[in-house]
Amino acid sequence: MSIAIIFGGRSCEHNVSVVTGVQILNAVRALDPLPIYIDKNGEWRTGELYDLEAAKEWKKLKKVYPRPGSQYLFSARGRKFAKIDAAVLCLHGHNGEDGCIQGLLEICGIPYTGSGVLASAVCMDKSAFKQFVKNEGIPTLPYTVFSRKEFNENIYKVADRLNEIGYPLIVKPACLGSSIGVGIARTEAELVEATRAAFEYDNRVITEKLLENFREFNCAALGDEGDVTVSEVEEPIGWKEFLSYKDKYAGAKSAAKRRYPADIPTEISEEIKRLTKLVFEKAGLSGVVRVDFMLSNDGTLYLNEVNTLPGSLAAYFFKRHGISEKEFVMRLVGIAERRKAAADRLVYSYNVPAIAGKDGK
Repeated sequence: MSIAIIFGGRSCEHNVSVVTGVQILNAVRALDPLPIYIDKNGEWRTGELYDLEAAKEWKKLKKVYPRPGSQYLFSARGRKFAKIDAAVLCLHGHNGEDGCIQGLLEICGIPYTGSGVLASAVCMDKSAFKQFVKNEGIPTLPYTVFSRKEFNENIYKVADRLNEIGYPLIVKPACLGSSIGVGIARTEAELVEATRAAFEYDNRVITEKLLENFREFNCAALGDEGDVTVSEVEEPIGWKEFLSYKDKYAGAKSAAKRRYPADIPTEISEEIKRLTKLVFEKAGLSGVVRVDFMLSNDGTLYLNEVNTLPGSLAAYFFKRHGISEKEFVMRLVGIAERRKAAADRLVYSYNVPAIAGKDGK
């Protein structure tokens, strides 16, 4: 069985994706996986990529190309290079976590890990996800969304919506992760600055009420429809307001600090697990996801966001369940194959019935 590990991508989260990809490659190295590195220009390349330094020499890697309708990768001369029986997605952010690569692999007929096109797109778009959460009756912080055009042409209307929420605010690009482009605004001047920074990464911005002095909790779910394993609850510690990109990925000391399982009352832990499973099922998620929550000082639990392709694929959450990294990846592959088999059983052609003439014949 040929398993491709796809990572990198044309995204601000490129470097995070490379770390995830190399980690997963080494977890299944005994299976001789096919590394596929998507460079920052969006070109697909392959070669020996079992360490982070190899990815830095990406120009030395061989270019390969997917082709709609085929499970094969092709060389620059159009020859078949390698067949992909299943793809393990280790991409984060734009073009990788938002349904784009999922749509391409659907067209190619390649089973892939993680959630499908629609679920990936909804969870990536923070405004769409917020609306889904509200419709399900799950508590989420007050928010508003506005476009670059709205901000530039009708800033007073935007200001009215923001004033209804009230300072302090947290400003985020609508479709980005890893805390990139996120800023805090306690004044109008800070709001303008944070919004302009967020618009560097997206044409739409989501602004939420900033919850202060809260505790963050993360919980992961692994599985597919009707068979979901929910992890214990994790609490990141040693940070203020929000974890920055540096906190998470650039070697800051706080990034390594977490309590797992979290030291919280059983009823809170069980509620987090219940909501994690509820979101997983209601949103039609698949593979592995990480769901992030915030607990306020008054004991209110808010759902923050869902990561459909979390860093390191959240594999460490399931070690307490006795699942090794290799077994974890193979579970994801099995889920991908089941979803592909279910899709293949559907009918994709339809014969239009003949339309009777005026005389009824």
